[in-house]
Amino acid sequence: MQESYSTLSLRVAGAVKKLIVDNPSACLGLPTGRTPAGCYRLLSGWSQDGRLDWRQVKCFALDEYIDAPERASFKSYLERNLYGNTNLPATSRFCPALVDNYDELIALHGGLDLTILGIGGNGHIAFNEPGTPLHSWTHGIFLAEATRQANAEFFDRKESIPTRAVTMGIQTILTSRKIILIASGAQKRDILVRALEGRVTPEVPASFLQLHANVEVITDFDLC
Repeated sequence: MQESYSTLSLRVAGAVKKLIVDNPSACLGLPTGRTPAGCYRLLSGWSQDGRLDWRQVKCFALDEYIDAPERASFKSYLERNLYGNTNLPATSRFCPALVDNYDELIALHGGLDLTILGIGGNGHIAFNEPGTPLHSWTHGIFLAEATRQANAEFFDRKESIPTRAVTMGIQTILTSRKIILIASGAQKRDILVRALEGRVTPEVPASFLQLHANVEVITDFDLC
């Protein structure tokens, strides 16, 4: 059954809320972009209403640009859309571009309980572009031109779109106890079907999610 974007957002936000209520010291892997924005609006509202307590939660951004204008950085996105609307301590807001060993830090906090992922038009998850190997941990990467163009609206000039980023690796993501993959817009249908039903290959990084035992896929379009 086809779901609306509002239903998608509610389901994802509800999963995050339940995790935090059940495990107040949960570790989250969080994305940026258009698709999770509705989820973050709901979580922000619930937090400001006192229904969610983030004091013991740890949040790990999936990725970050290198040399991006401050307002276009993913750190700023998460501050505006989520962190700043909660009581999440500043010391619990982690960014891969600001940590020497992100994977060690995640492990020190007990590992990721839930990681939320989007999917790029070329099959990337986080900023793991086509060709990224399975056995990759947090690393620097050159962004595919298709990825840069997909994010062009967030920059004033084409020349200011970063060419490089730091991202959780495939192995970093697969260590998460649960993964929710979200996709909005029917233009994502073909790549999502390739990722979920096609061959597991570095050329479609999202296909590596087939190797994980606890992945939930939430879309606002029919996959059939």
